[in-house]
Amino acid sequence: MTKAVYTIFFDEKLDLVVMEWNDYATSREFREGTELMLDLLIKHNCSRVLADIQDMTIIGLEDKIWMENDFLPRAIRQGFKSIAIITPKAYFNKVAVEDISYKIDKKKLTLHFFDNLEEGKQWLQTLPK
Repeated sequence: MTKAVYTIFFDEKLDLVVMEWNDYATSREFREGTELMLDLLIKHNCSRVLADIQDMTIIGLEDKIWMENDFLPRAIRQGFKSIAIITPKAYFNKVAVEDISYKIDKKKLTLHFFDNLEEGKQWLQTLPK
C-alpha cells in the first residue's frame, strides 16, 4: 500500500488547515494540493495553515515561480494570513521553501519554520483567527 502524496484537511478543533506532504509530488499534484488548501481556507473562513512538509522532497522551479507569482498573491487576497512550516528534511526542498519565504511580504503573510508539528500548532494558536 502506498502512502498518499498529500493529505489536506480542515482541523475544526484548531480552526486551521493542515497540509501533510510526503515524498515527491508531480507539478499537477503540487498545484492540486495547494489549491485544495486555499479552497478549504475560503470554505471555512480561515486564515491559518499548518504545513508539514518535512517529508516532501522538492518543489520544481516552475512550481516555485507559480507559488511566488500566482498562488501566494491570490491566497493572500482571499485571507491567507499565517503559516507554520515544518522544515523539510531534504536539502534542496529546504532551500526552495526558504527562497519562497524570503520573497513573501511579511506584512501580509506571517511565516515561521519549526522542527516539529507541536511547536507549529502552538505558535498558530497564538495568532488571530
